[in-house]
Amino acid sequence: MERSRERARPFVELSAGDWYRFTGDALQGARVVAATPLRSGLRNNNYRLDFASGASVVLRFYVADPGACAREAAVLAAVAGRVPAPRVLQTDAAAMPPFALLEWLDGRPLDAVLGKVGPVAAEDLAAACGAALARIHEIRFPSAGFLGPELRVIQPMPAWATAVLEALAGRVEDRLGPELCARVRSTVESNAGQVASVWSEAVLVHADFKASNLLVRKLVREGAEPSAVAGRPAGRDQADRRAAKDAGRWDLAGVLDWEFACAGCKLIDFATFLRDEGSRPSGFADAFAAAYCAAGGAMPANWRRLTRLIDLLNLLQLLAWADDGAAGGLRKLVAETVAGA
Repeated sequence: MERSRERARPFVELSAGDWYRFTGDALQGARVVAATPLRSGLRNNNYRLDFASGASVVLRFYVADPGACAREAAVLAAVAGRVPAPRVLQTDAAAMPPFALLEWLDGRPLDAVLGKVGPVAAEDLAAACGAALARIHEIRFPSAGFLGPELRVIQPMPAWATAVLEALAGRVEDRLGPELCARVRSTVESNAGQVASVWSEAVLVHADFKASNLLVRKLVREGAEPSAVAGRPAGRDQADRRAAKDAGRWDLAGVLDWEFACAGCKLIDFATFLRDEGSRPSGFADAFAAAYCAAGGAMPANWRRLTRLIDLLNLLQLLAWADDGAAGGLRKLVAETVAGA
């Protein structure tokens, strides 16, 4: 699940010698002409390496959780062909720190696009994300829990009620105050049974399925002629007409950052993706849910309410680590969640 809104560790600057020391065998003599730190992530060190050939890769150092290297590589192998996600080109889980070379995917983060497109495009993007999530959730496990490097459950998932109450301790309790903490405890007590009915589900959960981890792109340049798209004179066949219809539409280009992936309740991903629903165009969540179901996913009838309750755990975990600037917004979300429970 999402852990923080601030970088947990300082970004470590690496020299060209460091890149080659870690990746010399994998790069097979390719000449790096540029190395750009990717600072948007909050936990690991990521670089974009551009080669003289014009190709690019992501060099990812697992400085926050070394064990995530092998686990993320295994998850990416499991979802290959199901959803657009980076291919693992090389990995060394025994290095210090562990690293992976990942395919570079062209696209723009969804959160950078949503505020600049109209409601129809926003619904298209929501639908693309919903369909992709249904395909992720097709992967099932015998029980819910946290995964090891071979994608076996190595630690059971704690009960939702237990986890929420544990998350209330310490800094979170201080930030919420006694009155709101009491309301959270009351909400947990009155809803524990309902959440338990779905919490034991064990599908592959991305656990950080948020807009900044989702890359999108236009299928075809807006205004492009069908002939330019299909490589043939316009109007010759159905492919041309379909390409013309899709010109300018947005689609999902990549799902990134799988290090928190686990076996768990599908609504964990719903909660993260729809947390900012209030700032999205009308119909965004409905388009997401409809596409999820159309792609084979199934949801409980009261999925909206259960999703908000499940997100309460994530909000409290975020509140424990967030800086003071983000804490106020998180406290407001907690208050709204228990008020509507």
